[in-house]
Amino acid sequence: MPLIIVNGLPGSGKTTLATHLASELSLPLFRKDAIKETLADALVSIRPRHETSMEWSQQLGRTAIAMLWRLLSDARGNAIIESPWLANLRPEVARELHDIGILTHDEIWCDVPLSVARQRFESRALERHWIHSESPGSTESDWEMWEGIAQPLGLGTVHRVDMTKPVDIQNLIHALGK
Repeated sequence: MPLIIVNGLPGSGKTTLATHLASELSLPLFRKDAIKETLADALVSIRPRHETSMEWSQQLGRTAIAMLWRLLSDARGNAIIESPWLANLRPEVARELHDIGILTHDEIWCDVPLSVARQRFESRALERHWIHSESPGSTESDWEMWEGIAQPLGLGTVHRVDMTKPVDIQNLIHALGK
């Protein structure tokens, strides 16, 4: 079964959709935030004292992405991956997919207006894991930047899903050809 990338803005519903899809398709789900949060909890006692919270979060984020690609390679692409891979990351994602040997995949773009994503993101901010406390998204400039790059990677078959209403998982699975 080919790879499924669940993509979209922070607050677009990626995690919820990816979790339901993984359950329905009996596929492993690799989520960047889950890996990053696990690393943060496991490594909190060895955090370099000279690093700011933002620097530590960014370092763990880069490590989480590297681990995600490794897990995907080990799964031979038979998985669902979830993270916000916006248009500016297209070259990096294309390189990683090529290096792993993934030739085809489906991308689900969780489509919501920027204002909806932002409202959802801000409403859950206090409930998020502590490692995200200084993550991007807390400033106006982050949202302005994201607005300009909020589009699918477009490296595989793209399925746009309106995340402002309930998603019919069975119809989506049918559209994916699964």
